[in-house]
Parts: sequence; structure tokens; C-alpha cells
Amino acid sequence: MNESNDYEQERLKNIKENERLMKELGVMGGSSAIGGPSPKRTTPTKPKKKPTTPKKKADVTPTRIMPSRSSARLAGHEADSETLKRKYEEEAEEARKVAEAAKRARHGQFDLSGMTGGELEEEAIAALEATLNGLAANKAQAAELVDIKQEKKRRSGKQEDEAQSQERTELEEVLNRMTLKSVAKVTPKRVYSMAYHPSMDKDLVFVGDKEGFIGVWDAAPIASSSTSNGVKKEVDDDEEEQDAGETFPEGKAWTLQVHGRSPVTCIKFDPVDHNSVFSCSYDSTVRKLDLSSGKSDEVWAGEEDVLLSIFDVLSPQTHPSAYIDTPNPSLDERSLWIADHRGGLLHIDLREKTRRGNNTRRWQVCEKKIGAMSVNRLAPHCIATASLDQHVRLFDVRALASVVKQTAEAPYNYKGVDADDLEAAQTKAQFASSKARQACTSVDFSPRGDQLVGVSYDDVVKVWDMDPSWLYSDDGLKSKATVTKANGAAKGGRKSGAGVKKEDADEAPNGGLMKWLSTATPLKTEKEVQEAIKQEQAAPAIKTDRPEDVLAEPNRIPHNNQTGKWLTMFRAKWNQNPLLEPHFTIGSMTRRAEIYAADGTLLRTLWDENLVTAVPAVTCMHPVRPGRLVTGNASGRCTFWSPDA
Repeated sequence: MNESNDYEQERLKNIKENERLMKELGVMGGSSAIGGPSPKRTTPTKPKKKPTTPKKKADVTPTRIMPSRSSARLAGHEADSETLKRKYEEEAEEARKVAEAAKRARHGQFDLSGMTGGELEEEAIAALEATLNGLAANKAQAAELVDIKQEKKRRSGKQEDEAQSQERTELEEVLNRMTLKSVAKVTPKRVYSMAYHPSMDKDLVFVGDKEGFIGVWDAAPIASSSTSNGVKKEVDDDEEEQDAGETFPEGKAWTLQVHGRSPVTCIKFDPVDHNSVFSCSYDSTVRKLDLSSGKSDEVWAGEEDVLLSIFDVLSPQTHPSAYIDTPNPSLDERSLWIADHRGGLLHIDLREKTRRGNNTRRWQVCEKKIGAMSVNRLAPHCIATASLDQHVRLFDVRALASVVKQTAEAPYNYKGVDADDLEAAQTKAQFASSKARQACTSVDFSPRGDQLVGVSYDDVVKVWDMDPSWLYSDDGLKSKATVTKANGAAKGGRKSGAGVKKEDADEAPNGGLMKWLSTATPLKTEKEVQEAIKQEQAAPAIKTDRPEDVLAEPNRIPHNNQTGKWLTMFRAKWNQNPLLEPHFTIGSMTRRAEIYAADGTLLRTLWDENLVTAVPAVTCMHPVRPGRLVTGNASGRCTFWSPDA
């Protein structure tokens, strides 16, 4: 008992000693602050305010929407079971079918509301209709052919160098004034093709992309918000505040789903009617968009697995002001030449009602894909092709119908090509060729018809000088009369002697068709048209100074053409105004757009380190007004350059 009392006294003594030490150390409350129970508060206290945390930015990173997945274990499937494998295979097959269905051609007619998919508001569609309808009264001079003899006379003699230097000086003066006017995202995906409307008071550009969309861009440098052009743009709050006072003009843009989900490989305007826009795609169709009515119609459809690379519109050899019925259908025929990725050339007469599948005239002229094609404006029977078999070839198409066999179906690959047919095409219809070290990707005739530019993957751009009178084959000359007769008897063709009054030939002045087609003296009366036709039907004068190989000595321009997999291949395009000094444009791997003269001189490079941050692989110039250039890159973003102040 005494021991317990002693122990209790010792314990209390230690407690008091500890409390004294704690108070000396400044710990208020003694041991209660360490291990004892906390005293109850009698007065309520206000809750403390939580510290404010900075507001997080909304995550604007695009997220990929994936199909919802369910647990195979909860569904009762064993790992690596046959049931589970079949389920995944069915899901993959369903996704593949959906993707293939989206790539198929969109047959039938569509209006603007159908091509926009219902995503644009009525105001945006009304603005697009107003823009397109405003082009009806703005038909510029298209398909105007220049008298090449008259041009040479003007340049010949002692003043030839002086005239050329003066034209070069005037062109450089315009090009040096070019500045960036507007930048906008016109299409959702990579730009594949472009066409500049020839209107003189509007800068309207049609842009084709990888997913079958055609963007219509009114590139006029006016301030526009993200909601006024139909192109969705996501911007952070901070970026919106930062860029509020530094917005760059975008113009107005609309997106139309014209083709299936396949690349739009070529866009061109009808050289007679600028309200018609032709386009072809990897969905194996050619469509025509009527700007006045806003409707898209299918012009031609081929085999689904034969991709269309490029086409060219054969313009009538008469001036648009005299576009009337003539006794020679070859002078006013409406036709297209198309190249496919299996080495074939196809001819479509727009006057024929049946334009589908095997009814089309097709000739196998190459083993592999034809990536580019161009028709000479002064010699429409001459077609240049650039193909994957490393060749640039010149064909006289008059010989195709007579000496080369038509192929109803395209071969699956180069192993299925008929060797005899290919040999006939390349020995009788073909009259010149040039082989590069790697694939040829682009070819284009100048508007004067006397120069040809080609691009190949061996990092060189070639320019050939030629006379339009050289562009023929012996078999083509022999079959000229046969081809003319066949065209006259074609389905839907005009009969001989229809629509033109008979006049005495002596009353009309002398001169060939090329003389009548000078921009200074266009054909205006029926009498003039008749005389021009008679001169055209006469045998052409063959020059004896024709070189043995027309494509023997090109002017070589070193140029990096290694675009790779993710960029559209570079295409060199001539400016289509024949009255200007010949010059062409091409993209550059240094994120620049380049303008070259025919002799290889670099006239101008266009770039902007802040607004042009990708390779402008596709370029296009206004066909009439000098110094107006549009470029497009792999993200669907386009730039507009102009010399206007």
C-alpha cells in the first residue's frame, strides 16, 4: 500500500516537473498540448477561407473518339477464345466496310445544301450563292489563242532581245510588289489541287483536298471572324485576347463535299463557260459544278478501282465570241482527255449521252501510272504525259484511233498490259520521249504552245523549247482526215454544213486559223469562221528543220522535289496569260513559293516566317491578271499573294 502511494506521489511529481519545463520552453498548456485531451471550445469560430487556386485552362487538345469497349472477362469470354477473336474480326470488318462506303463515288445531282452536309447556316449558304451568282457577268477572255507566227514576228529582227528584256522588266516589277494579303484554312485535309477563277474583279479560288472536299475561297483581304466563313476554328481564351488586335485577313471560305472521301486530283474551268467547274477524284468520277445554279452533276464514271490522276479540257479552236455551229465538229467539240493510274488515256465527248464504263474510248499508252498530262493549246492533237515509268512522252492522239487498239478494261497492273498494244502506242502515236532517273510527276504546256515544263523525283525541273509545227507523228498526219470524219459522225456530233451560211471564199482575207485567233483580231462573223475552217482543213505545212528528238536538250533547273509521303507532289504550272513573259510557279521544301522564268531564272520567292509555317506544295496563278498567286499546304491552309497596295 505504501509502495503504491509512493509511486503515485512520484508520478504526480514528474508531471508537475514536466509542466514546468514545458512552460519554460514556451509551450503553452503544458502536457495537454502534447498528449492530453484538447479543451472544448465555448465560442464558435468562423471557418477559414480556402486559398484561391488558379483557374485551369480548358483542354482544347483534340481527342480521338473511340468506340466504347466492354470487358471481355465480365462478358464471360476466356482469354484467346475463338468467340472473342470472331467478335474483334467482325468489328474490324464493319469498320472497313464503313470506310470503303465513304470512299465510293457520290452519283447523282447535289445542290449546295446537300454538298455542305447541313453544317452551314442559311446565312452562310446564301452568302455562297451570292458569291457564285456574281460570277455570271464576269466572263473573262478564256481559250484565247495567240497567233504564234505573229508573236515571233513581233519578237524577230534586231529588237528581239530588247522586246524580251522589256517584258522581263515589266513582269519583275509586278512580281516584286507581291505581298501576303490573306491566310485561311480552306479545306479540312491536305490540298491536292487548285483552280483560279478568271474573273477580273474577284479572287475566287477552288481548292480540292484529300477527303473529296472542294473549298471555295474568296481570298479578298477583308477582315472576317471564324463564324463568317464556315471554317471552324478553335482558339484558347488567352490566344483570343492576345490576337484580338492582331488578326490577319482571312477572306471567306466555304467547304463543299463534291466527291467521295477520296482525293480531288484535278480541278479546271470550262474554257468557254467559266460558270462550269470540272473536277476528278480517286473515286473514279468526273463531276461538273454549275456556279450559276449551284448544282453538281456527274459527267462520267469509270471502274471503281481505276483511279483518275488528271484531266484536261479540250477547248474549241474558235474564239469564245464566235462560239457558233460550224461544219467541222473538231473545231467546236466539247471533250475531255483523262489519264488514269494504270497508264491509260481516255477520251470523253461531252455531247454523248452515254459516258460510263466500257463505252469510253481508252488507249493503253504507258505501263504504269500517268501522274500528269497536258494538252497543247496551239496543237490540240498533241498530249504530253508524265508517268511513274520515269518518262515524259509526247503523243499525237490522231494516231490513237487509227493505229492503236482500244482497251475496254484497264489492266490490273503493268504485268497485265498487252505488249503489242503498248508497242503500237509508243512507236506510232508517240513521237518523242525523255527518260529521267526517277519518276516524273508533272508536265505542263505553256499557253503559247512553244514550251513544256516537267518535274521529276531526281531533283530537277526541265524546260523544253519547241515549235508547235514539230508536234506530230507520221501516222497522225496520215489519219487526220479519218479522225475528222469520225468526229463528224460521232454520236451527238453536228452534221456537216449545219449552222453556217455559204460565202464566197474570195471575199474573205487570206490567212490560217492561227491568224484569226490572235487576241487583237478575234473571229466575229460567220464568214470569218468559214474561211478559218477552210484554212484549217488544208494540209499543214511541215517544217524541214524539225529536230530528230524534240525532247533532246532541255534547260535543267536544280530543285529539291523530295516531298515524301505526307506532302502533295510538286507540279510546275505556267501562267496562262500568253501576252506575258512566260513564267511558271512551283512549291519549295524551304516553305517558299517560287516563280521561275522559262530560262531558269528565279524571279521571285514568296514566304513569311510567321504565317507560312508549312511547305506550300500546291500553287496556282490567276489566268489573266499578273502577280496573283495562291498556295496550299498539307493542313488545308491557303495563302493569297497580290501586288495590290
